[in-house]
Amino acid sequence: MWQNGQQITAHELDRGLQFGDGHFTTLTRENGQLRWWPQHWQRLVSASERLRMGLPDEAEVLECLAQIDAADAIIKIIITRGSGSRGYGYAQTVTSNWYVTSSPLPERKTHSLNCAIAQFSLARSSFFAGLKTLNRLEQVMLSAERDSSSLDELIVCDSEGLVVEATSSNIFLRIEGAWHTPKLDFAGIDGIVRRQILADRPLGDVQISRVNVHDLPNVEQAFVTNTVLGLRPLAKIGDHKLPEQQLPKALTTWWQS
Repeated sequence: MWQNGQQITAHELDRGLQFGDGHFTTLTRENGQLRWWPQHWQRLVSASERLRMGLPDEAEVLECLAQIDAADAIIKIIITRGSGSRGYGYAQTVTSNWYVTSSPLPERKTHSLNCAIAQFSLARSSFFAGLKTLNRLEQVMLSAERDSSSLDELIVCDSEGLVVEATSSNIFLRIEGAWHTPKLDFAGIDGIVRRQILADRPLGDVQISRVNVHDLPNVEQAFVTNTVLGLRPLAKIGDHKLPEQQLPKALTTWWQS
């Protein structure tokens, strides 16, 4: 077996690379502080438990993160089941691997986004729904679809025509005066910003709902959320121009606090 032209043994090949056998979280350091670290760590703990995967000590991970020099950075923590030989099965004694990468934190854009419904749809799986696993081919294809268009973002549905999220963000929609965010029990990523909005309630009550694609022409206001990209309002969904194209003031205040 060869890797980048260099011969290696089979046991050196990480299962994360072979099978996408792992999960990750992406967080930010801003002004020297890790934003929402407890929530990101809990995401890693919960995913490792569901996937029956080992996890390093939190203190060990934090010690590694402290070596990142930049005061502002994007930090990605990847957990894999470790290295293994051929075949899907794994030994119960296999040791997980963990990886940390960092990159500069870009300036966040705040302009309103023009969107449409993605042609590509998400598969449904109640077990993997909500998890941020290493299997991101759906998001790769969605990003390619978005980038080949003149649009800023795509709204993504599952195979049953239910709205799930945007290409790499969660979505909130105001319909008939009430705020909604889609249920994620069959597809989608349960993002940290989404969780915090639901917990801190800067919008008041938000209904976790089944949002059908046919509901989108009735959307009055909407925005998407992502740890790195922040909060971004929507201007259009297909031919539907949203009446309100800015973020709610209370939400902006909450984000900046």
